[in-house]
Amino acid sequence: MKTKIFYSVIAVMIFALAISCGNKYGGKWIAKIDSDEITDNELNAYYYAQMKSIYNLPKEEIDKLAQDPAQLERNPLLNKNNFLEQMIQQRLVYKKAIDDGILKNEELNTLLDISKEGLVVQYYIREKFKNDITIAPQEVEQIYNQQRARFKGVPVDQAEMYIKQQLFQQKLNMKIKELVDTLRDEKKIEKNMELLRKELNTQAQSQEPQQAPQQQPAK
Repeated sequence: MKTKIFYSVIAVMIFALAISCGNKYGGKWIAKIDSDEITDNELNAYYYAQMKSIYNLPKEEIDKLAQDPAQLERNPLLNKNNFLEQMIQQRLVYKKAIDDGILKNEELNTLLDISKEGLVVQYYIREKFKNDITIAPQEVEQIYNQQRARFKGVPVDQAEMYIKQQLFQQKLNMKIKELVDTLRDEKKIEKNMELLRKELNTQAQSQEPQQAPQQQPAK
């Protein structure tokens, strides 16, 4: 259940940036909500963008995962029909929210800014380093042998895919740290410590327990 909720949350994040009207993807309609069409091109654009962000795999490998019953059990959205149904459900609520004027909400627009910045960084990092990170079969085999008990009962191909994803993330984190360190050296970064201390003090004071008013002795 937690896994299914996790993938649903990711889907919501993808849709959080889709605030423009009209279909820019072209193609033939594959679903309709009144006169609003979801096209096959739009479905595929959303589907592969989301799955690549989850698995860090090319389109061909994602298609292979979609044929694996075990992977479908873990992530039902690998099935395009399920993914399309998710799009329809979210589009229904999305349009209702727009009609109700939700985009006037200041906090929502802040969250949209945060989501956009995060997704831009995530995509940039993935594309920048995708050809710089390699996982040798020996690395996978070594970890599998070291953690064989952990993967007891797990098909070998699934265990290998999990190990590859973990190794890739570890190496990617190192690349990110190197990039951030380089950028910090190139830029002048300053913090207004006086103002920051005020913010920290205000936050700390808000957590202090409120003293109960003292009762006056009875006369």
